[in-house]
Amino acid sequence: MLSFLHLLNKLDSMNESYKIISSSMLYWFSQKKWFVFSVLLAIFLLNLGTPIGLTAPAYHSLIILLMVFTLVTFEPIPFPAIALLTLVLQVLLGVAPPDVVAASFMNDAVLFVMGSLMFAIAIVHQGLDIRLAKVIIRMFGRSKRLFLAGLMTISAILSSFLGEHTIIAIMLPIGLSVIKNIDTKQTDGKNAVLLTLFSVAYGTIIGSIGTPSGGARNVIMINYLQEFSSIHIDYWEWMKHAYPILIMQLVVAYFVLQFAFPTSLKNIQIQGYKKKVAKSNTKNNINHLFSSVIILFIVTSWFLFNEQFGLGIIALCGALIFMICGMVSWEVINKNTNWGVILLFAATISLGFQINETGASTWMVEKFNAMLGLMPESDLNLSWPFMAILTGLTANFFTSSATISLLGPMAIELQPSDISFALSAAIASGFSFLTVISSPTAMILYSTGLVSTKTFFKVGLLMFASSIAILYLMSQFYWVTL
Repeated sequence: MLSFLHLLNKLDSMNESYKIISSSMLYWFSQKKWFVFSVLLAIFLLNLGTPIGLTAPAYHSLIILLMVFTLVTFEPIPFPAIALLTLVLQVLLGVAPPDVVAASFMNDAVLFVMGSLMFAIAIVHQGLDIRLAKVIIRMFGRSKRLFLAGLMTISAILSSFLGEHTIIAIMLPIGLSVIKNIDTKQTDGKNAVLLTLFSVAYGTIIGSIGTPSGGARNVIMINYLQEFSSIHIDYWEWMKHAYPILIMQLVVAYFVLQFAFPTSLKNIQIQGYKKKVAKSNTKNNINHLFSSVIILFIVTSWFLFNEQFGLGIIALCGALIFMICGMVSWEVINKNTNWGVILLFAATISLGFQINETGASTWMVEKFNAMLGLMPESDLNLSWPFMAILTGLTANFFTSSATISLLGPMAIELQPSDISFALSAAIASGFSFLTVISSPTAMILYSTGLVSTKTFFKVGLLMFASSIAILYLMSQFYWVTL
């Protein structure tokens, strides 16, 4: 009898353990379902066999591409894990030998991403927002609408050189200060808040296309052009192509926002903010002056020495100068640098190189042209908008840098001797107007709790369509004159 009771207790204990294990497994599957899906999809595709026209390494690189798209979109595992998985799979599936994968993992584009993030942290740490606010008020403080136009313009200009992730961190507090205490329950007040926030956000997003240092995707595309085509584009050449588009986008954005958020602006507290800024502590005059000199030195170096030293090394020099001068500590930079994002950039760039080297990008271009009806090579009218819209839409759900890392080789392969395809793809990937997960600016704007995803999409749809139209017109009528 005792042994029977002992057996029952043992069975109860086993049953309890089974429930705990089952519950844990179900929870794991619920959290990692997209990871499981991507693995099962990869196994299924591997068992289908290699399609005609593709080598096994090329086919396997495209399977990894599908996995990465799925994992980055739904993020069932952390970004650093996705990056490491991308590298491991390239070797395990025979896409490239370990040494080749390692060599493609680190290049100037990756150094630029790392250096610019560290440089941005050092700049934000100096507290330049009040200093900048004084300049904006002095230049644009005569009227409220002029002030908002100035916010957008200054955000765009600074973002084009220093990157949107830096400038949104500096400029958004200025925007938030002038809308403080506005009653958002009334339509006029709510629209005033949204108009102010979107002016800053759209300025930084638009500005990021202006120069190579405006965004990592720009440097990645320049790197790809050097590797995969005979086209060479430097800092100034990029600006000649992109800055007129930036200016036209700013004008369109101003009127789009006025139309989307009609308001009297009576609640905008320009006068109160003027007084607050005037009373602000200016004991950091020397720090701010020296910071401005460093920023000017780095931007000038990008112009003059990018071919000799690379954009990445120059960006690292900026962070290094701040640390050597004791203006920011390594602890601050280490704590605030998103190393996972850097790893992901490096891994996707590595995969992009293998997609090109194995011939997978050529195969994708052939299928792309077949989808468009095997158009004559000279007729680019239909394939251009398809490529621009594809990269633009993909970037809104997948981030711009990762999109260009993976689709950049395909854009170059479409027309290796024509810069318009590659440049259009890179610029269109910066049109992150549709979703709040599309860029650092969009995510920071959404994190204020004042902007809904629905509002962001509705306004962004008009801005996205306008931007694609501007890009197309400029590529057809302005770029051909350069």
